[in-house]
Amino acid sequence: MKKTDYCKRVDVFYGNGETDRFFDDGLASKWFYIKALCGNTTPHATLPFGKMSVGAYSGGYPTGYGLHYPNSCGGIKKLAKEPYVIGFSHLHQSGTGAIQYYYNYAIVSPFYGDIANFNEPKKLRREQAKPGYYKARIDDIVCELSVSNNVAIHKYTFEKNGGRIAIDFSNNGLCKEFGNSYFAKVSESEIEILNNNEIAFSGVFSGIRLHFFVSIESESASVKLFEKNVERSGVYAKNMLSPYGVVFDVIDDTAQLKVGYSTVSRALAIKSVREVTEKFENVVKKANDTWNEYLSVFSIKASEDITQKFYSNLYHSLIKPTDMTGERVFGVDGECITDFATFWDQYKTVLPLIFLSYPKMGEKIVKGIVNISKTLGKIPCSFGLSNVFPCEEQAKMLAIFTLCDAYFMGVGGANVFDIEECIQRELDRDDYKDFLASGYFERFTHILDVSDACLSVANITNNEKLKARLIDLSKYWINAYASDGLMSNKSKYYEGDRYTYSFRLQSNMEDRVELAGGKEKFALMLDNFFGFSGQSVKQITHLNAYDDIAQTQYHRFEGFNNECDMETPYAYIYADRHDRLCEIMHECINRSFGLGVSGLPGNNDSGGLSSLFVFNALGLFPKSGSGVFLIGSPQIDEASIKLSSGNTLRIIRERKSEDEIYVDKVFFNEKQLHVFEISMQEIMKGGVLRFIMKRK
Repeated sequence: MKKTDYCKRVDVFYGNGETDRFFDDGLASKWFYIKALCGNTTPHATLPFGKMSVGAYSGGYPTGYGLHYPNSCGGIKKLAKEPYVIGFSHLHQSGTGAIQYYYNYAIVSPFYGDIANFNEPKKLRREQAKPGYYKARIDDIVCELSVSNNVAIHKYTFEKNGGRIAIDFSNNGLCKEFGNSYFAKVSESEIEILNNNEIAFSGVFSGIRLHFFVSIESESASVKLFEKNVERSGVYAKNMLSPYGVVFDVIDDTAQLKVGYSTVSRALAIKSVREVTEKFENVVKKANDTWNEYLSVFSIKASEDITQKFYSNLYHSLIKPTDMTGERVFGVDGECITDFATFWDQYKTVLPLIFLSYPKMGEKIVKGIVNISKTLGKIPCSFGLSNVFPCEEQAKMLAIFTLCDAYFMGVGGANVFDIEECIQRELDRDDYKDFLASGYFERFTHILDVSDACLSVANITNNEKLKARLIDLSKYWINAYASDGLMSNKSKYYEGDRYTYSFRLQSNMEDRVELAGGKEKFALMLDNFFGFSGQSVKQITHLNAYDDIAQTQYHRFEGFNNECDMETPYAYIYADRHDRLCEIMHECINRSFGLGVSGLPGNNDSGGLSSLFVFNALGLFPKSGSGVFLIGSPQIDEASIKLSSGNTLRIIRERKSEDEIYVDKVFFNEKQLHVFEISMQEIMKGGVLRFIMKRK
């Protein structure tokens, strides 16, 4: 029987550009986008959770790909009218916004002529991509890229004589005209030509020393150093003036280049490159096979549009975080995971999705988080290849929720002792002193973060002294709310307002609903928030729109444009209005998420939106830290999911017509569920989750 090629269902360009998810009618027209109107994904070649990625570099924000200037909302200024490329860079973010470290190292530029012109923009034409492979044309050069383990493979076919390949090691970030926030100097640089076909480089990038090794598998007439776009003599240099690097003169029509790196040593970088011995075509096939292995974990039956959306979003959910095991980042030994960029974007759906079905990576994430905590004495909100830990204003203690989710789902390495130690380290930090003394943080969302994390750990610990302390701290959640049942207006709110955060899912939702005045009043609050009784809104799409957006008073749901309120539709469960949730899910899967480069409603933020789509389409949502999945409204007819436990979960939607979008009854292994939730432990045992649908 022929195996399904799931890679053919993936659009690698999905979400690469500006969104087209604007509506004049229906429920989605009532939601207001306050954040960036682009997906910020890339077609770069990489492997699942891959240490290496390689792709076209223009200097565009925020991944180095594309034509966008830095933007956070409204219209987007462009670098040029037509796609262009300077070369092909290594290591990238995926879907993020202003993350403060942007990678894009070792830019490889194939060209003809004088080295003075190697980094001039060239037209980028005929782009093609599939998981693990990218192809395009620049000038009279066919450029192909792939990845093998931790190594980038470049293949260049020169259609004229005189082909050359330059590698600029001075790059760290994006287009220089964006300013110093987006581009950093590479310090303490050393470059050495080992022979005509091999070079080594070492430098400090954003506080992290990286060792690169490059091997060219084509006869090279010569290789020379260059500095400030001028060739120079010698085989070794330190601290050159940028741009600097090496330039190969290629004799053959085709040249294959291998690029590897390590945080530990040159020897490890050399080892990784020399272990790759396959021909380029075999590397591409192997990458395709690897992606098929990961994508085939989910087998669904759905319409053609939803199928493409599902696998395109699944693909973009499995790029981050990055498996750096075997490396040392800030001295972290053992399992080392980077590109938690950020936990705020990933803890709700990205990491639970990995725990659900990818056991090896799930275990590495658990051990990696614990190792970060032990090494740094804290778990930053953002952790990558940078000595900057940005975005601390987003949230606190989110990694504690992640560890609890892993524990509830039976992920290898997840244990109560490590969770206890991690939360105690957090509470011992200086920035928790005010909370411990008064129950307040400057940002009231942090009160909910910490109080709920404390309750999550209190529910699993057998340490009675710790349990009592955590339960006491968990009671501070009420300090975040005003007398009207909404979040207090005495606080600043990250990428939203007090309405945005008033309906987040807490472990003690029954108490939260009571604070709001009961289920009926809570449902009315939600109806106002989602616009069920309101008018359509006008999206703000002009340039420099920040002030205009900040001054709007819609107080509406952000429409899956951002992570801060993306779970709030499930709050309807606690108001006994699951029908409202069904309507929102139908709108989400069929309208809020589209197809193609414009298909994402906002920044994908390391898979945050894409993984949300996957869960919403399946009809399940992980209530982080609580040990349960909430029951939504599946938008696929059937799914078969390989669980990390080794079991299989089947999801079946039974309906007679397309207008049956409401859930009538739900059965798990033929036992009816009388509440719209099921424990994570039960799900991991596998079985059949069957939805009986109905009309309104």
